[in-house]
Amino acid sequence: MNATTDLPFPLPEAVKDWVRSAFRQVNERTARKLTRIPTTHETSLDLTVIEQISQFATPFRVVSDWLVRIDTHYLGGGRHFGEWEIADLGILIVYRRSGIVQRTKIGLLQSKRLYPDELTVEAEDHPIDYMVGFGRLLHSDSEFRAATKDRRFHFSTESKYRALEYKGEQYARVLEYQEKEKIPVHYLLYNPLRIPAEAVVPIAAFRQEDESCEVGCRIVSAGQLDAAMRFLERKLGDSPSFSDMVHASSMLDQGEGGGWRLEHFIVGLLLGCKEGYQGGTDPTRDRGLLRVFGRRTAPIAAAISITIDGPAV
Repeated sequence: MNATTDLPFPLPEAVKDWVRSAFRQVNERTARKLTRIPTTHETSLDLTVIEQISQFATPFRVVSDWLVRIDTHYLGGGRHFGEWEIADLGILIVYRRSGIVQRTKIGLLQSKRLYPDELTVEAEDHPIDYMVGFGRLLHSDSEFRAATKDRRFHFSTESKYRALEYKGEQYARVLEYQEKEKIPVHYLLYNPLRIPAEAVVPIAAFRQEDESCEVGCRIVSAGQLDAAMRFLERKLGDSPSFSDMVHASSMLDQGEGGGWRLEHFIVGLLLGCKEGYQGGTDPTRDRGLLRVFGRRTAPIAAAISITIDGPAV
């Protein structure tokens, strides 16, 4: 894969710290949402990532003549591969010198959430929800009673990423895509703030929430996850558990606790040119840039760009 390269120029620590702080806030807010609402849908967590990082969607002068600009663009799923995309989020890193593009990097993130133990089947959006439209918000009396009765949910080390099925259709297509396009795909794993965790619904309105994030959003390589699943001798259709991810990430040197933390992946690995695809400076001449960011038929639902603009040498 087109991944490891040298940086086009050294980055000040202040720039890296600022970007890391922005994505640490994304991590914490998303994990807090899943902790509080364990039945929240994956799409809602994707939107939380986009909304939180949009708080930084303007040029920031970080230090001296160094500028950082973060942009977001949400288009929604185009269902290019049936009911899903190859990646939910595309990350574009642009390195500039006095406004002139020096290099680009691409990261593709396919998001999957951890399901509490009590949810034994995938419970994401159903096609009928789109047919019913906003009428879905007016529940029948029986639906309302079922949704508001006292329930207790737990996240444990054996909780599973139920929408991630070993050798399933999407799983296979992701591996095929990165082999064909030579653009690595990574899984963005949505986890609660910590594991184990417990949530009681209905939620107490004025309860104090713990702010610390011990687990949160984690990143693992699709290709290396596949190697780990083979090593663990998982069967067709098996969904990996959190403990599987911890074992896989440790075995593959992809961090501890179920993968790389989101902010470390963005700054230390993607921005640091150790992971992802190295693109050119012209999307009309670089197949990777054109395929991912140049057309609406790109295999992503949303995009985040991070532009680092350094002073002239």
